[in-house]
Amino acid sequence: MWPYMMGGFFNGYGWVGSVFMVLFWGLLCLLLIFAIVTGVVLLVQAFTGRGIRGGEKNTALDVLHERYARGEIGRDEYLERRRDLE
Repeated sequence: MWPYMMGGFFNGYGWVGSVFMVLFWGLLCLLLIFAIVTGVVLLVQAFTGRGIRGGEKNTALDVLHERYARGEIGRDEYLERRRDLE
């Protein structure tokens, strides 16, 4: 009597229903694991200041801004090089 209760194995779907159930729950577990790992990675990147691309963005224009801010180059040289880079 128990296999017929609450849509058991003999409810018309047989082993096909069981296979799809295992696949469904397996994929759901994998999706959950992926979401947790992705969340942890994003949190670590946010707290370490690395961002999604991983690493600081050091373009030539950024280096030029830093050199001008430190006083290594003058205003005229800064403006000329910035015009060249843009």
